[in-house]
Amino acid sequence: KIPVTMVHGQKDEVVPIKYSREVLKIFSKAKKKLNIIKKGDHSLSSKKNLNIICKELDNIIKNTN
Repeated sequence: KIPVTMVHGQKDEVVPIKYSREVLKIFSKAKKKLNIIKKGDHSLSSKKNLNIICKELDNIIKNTN
């Protein structure tokens, strides 16, 4: 039971969100989370998006035993 978190931009025009959902299905016994960033594009490189990603990573680290 490993935690698996994916981050995907809602406005990603390169890779549709459905592919992140499909990848998560592979981890049938994992604790899964898909974080969809509103207005996020494929690169998720805006300062706001990077802050969201950093907060998510911080939560993952804090909650990993």
